[in-house]
Amino acid sequence: MSLLCHAGSAAFRLTVSIYSLMISFLSADVDECAEALDSCSMDAICQNTLKSYKCICKSGYKGDGKHCEDIDECASEYNGGCVHECINIPGNYRCTCYDGFRLAHDGHNCLDVDECAEGNGGCQQVCVNMMGSYECRCRDGFLLSDNQHTCIQRPKEVPTCMDKNHGCAHICRETPKGGIACECRPGFQLTKNNRDCKLTCNYGNGGCQHICEEMDHGPRCSCHMKFALHSDGKTCVGDIGFKRLLMENPNLMFCETCAVNNGGCDSTCHDAVTGVRCSCPVGFTLQLDRKTCKGATCILLFWLKEKMMHEAIKPQQIINQVLRGQ
Repeated sequence: MSLLCHAGSAAFRLTVSIYSLMISFLSADVDECAEALDSCSMDAICQNTLKSYKCICKSGYKGDGKHCEDIDECASEYNGGCVHECINIPGNYRCTCYDGFRLAHDGHNCLDVDECAEGNGGCQQVCVNMMGSYECRCRDGFLLSDNQHTCIQRPKEVPTCMDKNHGCAHICRETPKGGIACECRPGFQLTKNNRDCKLTCNYGNGGCQHICEEMDHGPRCSCHMKFALHSDGKTCVGDIGFKRLLMENPNLMFCETCAVNNGGCDSTCHDAVTGVRCSCPVGFTLQLDRKTCKGATCILLFWLKEKMMHEAIKPQQIINQVLRGQ
């Protein structure tokens, strides 16, 4: 056995020591997190592992650890659990409440603030708390002043809405200083005399079937292209082409409709393919004019339109055919 292989030799002991040092060097772990050698996102946590490390996004963030982005908790249908407003902040969120409310201890719910509980809400006489707000009121014989907190004594012989002749067309309100103020129902506007109300286009389109335009005196109705305004000033009827045909041939009439002036019927009106059909109640007889419980020959609009579009026949030719009974 050579000296190198002899267990007790100095050479053997030196070899073992060198081998042990090499094993220790090769197996020694480097803490990349502590040495700032990691590539984790600033919004992630670095965890050291044997021979490596891993990145985990912080709470409120999402990603692979090396790239983390904020989670918008307020964007969910749940609104972050906030009952009023949710404000997203980096890595978190917070709930806020509307005016007149305060945030509950759970950080999500909103509770009413009782403004009357402190200093009577600043009211001189009576403070009434309401959900999200409050209002000051005065005792009988007093009126609430413009600052909505102090009360002034009501003047004697002041007109009130209890008077039958208050003059308001729609709604009468008593003012804090005494007297009355007129208001209008939704869709109406107060006129210059501050008492009467005029209809606006915001209510039922001003009564117009097609187009409503606001004017000083009230709504003005007009119709879309190919339609003409009826004599009632609100309804749109006919086609301009057929309207021109009627003007050129006054003996012809368009098919009527029960929607306009009850079709001219004295009693019951029924819409039919050829126009309108009038009927009378029991005990009455429909007269020769077919209206009184009047009429004229009614050309079927659909038939006219088809003739003019597909057969390229002029209006006068159609009229001649009708008069000849073709």
